[in-house]
Amino acid sequence: MKINKNKQKGATLITWMVVATVAILMFSAAMKIGPSYLEHNSVRSMMRSIAAEPGINDKSKRYVYAQVDKYININGMYGLEKAMANTKVFKVTELRKGKRRKRLTAHYEVKKHWLGNISYLMDFKYSVILGEKN
Repeated sequence: MKINKNKQKGATLITWMVVATVAILMFSAAMKIGPSYLEHNSVRSMMRSIAAEPGINDKSKRYVYAQVDKYININGMYGLEKAMANTKVFKVTELRKGKRRKRLTAHYEVKKHWLGNISYLMDFKYSVILGEKN
């Protein structure tokens, strides 16, 4: 049996191509998903600032929805506007009967096309209690 003293060291061209392909796919996925998560972070911040407004708990549901629309229009949350066209994203519900505490909930889905027939579906849900700092 003959032993080869010069063993291969390092990666071959095919290995480098596979590594580069995986890195490019991961980068393109992050570029598609990242903005949706940043927008969700803006939605959470918006909901926290609405909940922290003084006297918001005594306001009507219509006022709360108007505040939500105002924040969405000012911040240019276009992905959220697209989701709001299909379903009711924001809901104001009372926590308990008799108590005047309300909860503002956002629940929406964002679908992003990626490659060919592959898409990402992201489901976001967040809720705050009005009148409290969250």
